[in-house]
This record gives sequence, C-alpha cells and structure tokens, in this order.
Amino acid sequence: MDNGDGITVGWLGHPIFRDKEGHELFVRPDVPFRRAESKYSVKQVGVTAEFYGGELNGVSYSDPTTVKKYARCAQLGEIFGLDRATLKSDGVFRSSPRGWFTFGHASFALLFFFGHIWHGARTFFRDVFAGIDPDLDAQVEFGAFQKLGDPTTQRQGWGTG
Repeated sequence: MDNGDGITVGWLGHPIFRDKEGHELFVRPDVPFRRAESKYSVKQVGVTAEFYGGELNGVSYSDPTTVKKYARCAQLGEIFGLDRATLKSDGVFRSSPRGWFTFGHASFALLFFFGHIWHGARTFFRDVFAGIDPDLDAQVEFGAFQKLGDPTTQRQGWGTG
C-alpha cells in the first residue's frame, strides 16, 4: 500500500459539497456521454467544498479544479494527506507473489467453508429441501422406507395395518 498511495501523513477532514443555493450534494461517479450535454458540471452548478475536522477544518473551496480534485478523492472514502516523495510512490497498486498466494488460499478457504455449510444444511434440512411439510412428521416417519432392497426396511406403509 505504501508503494501505491504513499505514507499517510494526516487526515484532511470530511468534505461537504454544496451548490449555489446551499443545498448539500452527493458526489457520484456519473460522467455524461458527451461533455457538451452536461447540465450538472461543477462549474455550472457552482459547487463548493467545505471541510469539517482534520487539517482543513473550516476551509472552503469554490475553485472548480480544486473542488473536482477533492470530489474524486471523496468517492473513495475519507480524504488523507499522503507523502509520495519518501518512498517514490507512483499511485499504482501492486501485489507480490506472497500476496496473490494468500488471496488465492483465502478465496478457496471461504469457498470450501461455505460449501461445507451448504451441504451440512442440505443434510439437516433434507425434508425441507424436498418440499415436505413439517406438519407431516406426526403422520409419516421421514426416511422409514429409504433403504430400498434392504430386508430390515419396513414393508408395510402407513395406515395399511
């Protein structure tokens, strides 16, 4: 992570975006198909970014370039200040073979774990999955005639004597 973003230096604050009338806005990653058709650009709406808490507490930006920069960062969560110079970070996330090995094993472990849960549930609730009503337990012994060809299996059905 340090090679990707850099070393976290501090929390910049929680940005609140507002239009000219003061309505609070929600940042979404929608990009219009053509920029000429855009009706809600940051410049046209007059969006401002005001920060609460952190290093930029109380600071408000109305410059469209700066507002767009913080809006892009806000889509990923809280905004942190990053030191990219110390580790020569370039913003590209990479993984080592050890990371891929761990990811693969964790994925398969979860797959097998949930598979065991699923098949255990199928065994415990076999009658429910077969569509047998739970109220029939008083009338029918479920699984009594399950072993076909076995001489120890009951031969008479329910109610035949």
